[in-house]
Amino acid sequence: MIIQFILLVLGQAAFFDELEPLYPDSSLADGSMAWVGDAAVEVPAGVHMLIDRSVFNPTRLAVEDGAGRPVAGISIYRLHDVPVEENTGLDSRTEQFKGDLNPHVIRRAPFRIYEAIEPLDVNEATVNLERGEGPLAFRLEYLPASPGPKDIRLVLHDGEQTISLPWRINVHDWKPEAGSLDSFGYTNWFSPSEIAKRHDVVLWSDSFWPILEQYARLMARSGQNTFWMRWPDFFERTGDGWTLNEPRLDRYIRIFFDAGLVRIEGAPIARRPGGDWSSPTLELSIPGVPAESKEGLRSLGELAGQLQRFMKERGWMGAWVQHIADEPTDVNAGAYGALSSQLRQSIPGVPIIEATMSRELIGAVDIWCPQVHKYQENREFFLERQAEGDEVWTYVCLVPGGPWLNRLMDQERLRSVYFAWAAERFDVEGFLHWGLNHYKADPFEQSVVDHPAMPNTTNKLPAGDTHVVFPGPDGPWSSTRLEAQRIGMEDLAALKSLKRRDPQAAEAIVGRIFRGYDDWEPDVEAYRSVRAELFSQAARPESSTDR
Repeated sequence: MIIQFILLVLGQAAFFDELEPLYPDSSLADGSMAWVGDAAVEVPAGVHMLIDRSVFNPTRLAVEDGAGRPVAGISIYRLHDVPVEENTGLDSRTEQFKGDLNPHVIRRAPFRIYEAIEPLDVNEATVNLERGEGPLAFRLEYLPASPGPKDIRLVLHDGEQTISLPWRINVHDWKPEAGSLDSFGYTNWFSPSEIAKRHDVVLWSDSFWPILEQYARLMARSGQNTFWMRWPDFFERTGDGWTLNEPRLDRYIRIFFDAGLVRIEGAPIARRPGGDWSSPTLELSIPGVPAESKEGLRSLGELAGQLQRFMKERGWMGAWVQHIADEPTDVNAGAYGALSSQLRQSIPGVPIIEATMSRELIGAVDIWCPQVHKYQENREFFLERQAEGDEVWTYVCLVPGGPWLNRLMDQERLRSVYFAWAAERFDVEGFLHWGLNHYKADPFEQSVVDHPAMPNTTNKLPAGDTHVVFPGPDGPWSSTRLEAQRIGMEDLAALKSLKRRDPQAAEAIVGRIFRGYDDWEPDVEAYRSVRAELFSQAARPESSTDR
């Protein structure tokens, strides 16, 4: 019987770890016909499945228990492949920018990789499938409601024969505490106009808001708890001044609070004139005047004052942090400092957050957000800032490449997981990325795009830098990279829970697989082993971990 089962399944379908890269040409021999994984209560367990439809073309996928009954808590997704046209560069951008070969990639480009995750309609843990050609890939997800081993099976039917693949989930007796990560900031910047464009609705129309709610729920599911608010979206020109559209902003903020996010992040309000990085001056985005001019400082005070009154009336002042200008440097530190002083007068007590590495901004910034490699290279400085009461987050973008943590498509999915482990290792207090959905092309058709400031050059944004979600026909789709970062956030909750009881145990677990932003364990099986131990230790009664 066992031999018949193996012969039936072999070459037709196989499981793969959700953190391993999966390609349309992946060999089923590299997968497994049975799967064992670890989870915790209310922490999703996921696995990927690849089907070779040249030998088996299923019409139905069901998730059953040992008695053939549908399993509650199951979600089923279709995986879609997207292109990776060029490899990430050794230090930044793509390889063609400097011509250096980057050996720290999962595969040489061009290639296609399963990345976009389409949610399917599930009826009693079953989905119906259409016959087709080529490989078929799925993501299966189980949300445990109670601890203990869960034995389920994935059953595929093609109308004549049935394939059954067993999946055991060891559910540890631990679950994240409500709000356990509220102190850790996590933000992905997003574009409301791209949401409207990609879903064919008018921005701020009645049709727009339900779509925005779906994006907010996906952000919250991924562990994101901070959402940005762009001032130009909510201020309207009235005569010689600007008036806050309070009903629009109120509805906007409540959508994210209702979804579970907890922090309002005011987007940058100033920019370099003409995008000139050598300019020592800044200009306000609205009303588009020099920031340090009398008109600029007066306008800033009026705009900020309206926002302060709005936030104060609703009791939201304590949830608000504010940017001034993205990535300020020593060159424009003086102009930045002047704006910071004006803003502190207008909205006292609101922390100023910025993606910057400039030491000239001491006193002008409250929440520092350096790139991960710059943080590691200058850690003593940032430790000093924390000792003085400032916070430190980190961020990535088209930089860095090579072995450093980033979340690009030709990199290990474990890198996205380890951002959270880095937070525990270094006591970093947040993570920022600019690209939730800032598409410069159809993300299903193109992953590497021109740098917006330098089109038609070798200056490219690497694969996936612009986005970690995809615009599905009815709402946003997640990605394998976003799910990996969610997994890391769940790990961080467990690490913080363990650290409160046994700091040495938490430190030892982190040290086994993560030592630095460029020094981490790349083997998924090794990571899974440590994660299982983390959940096991987090589940122990407090007396079991006291030393």
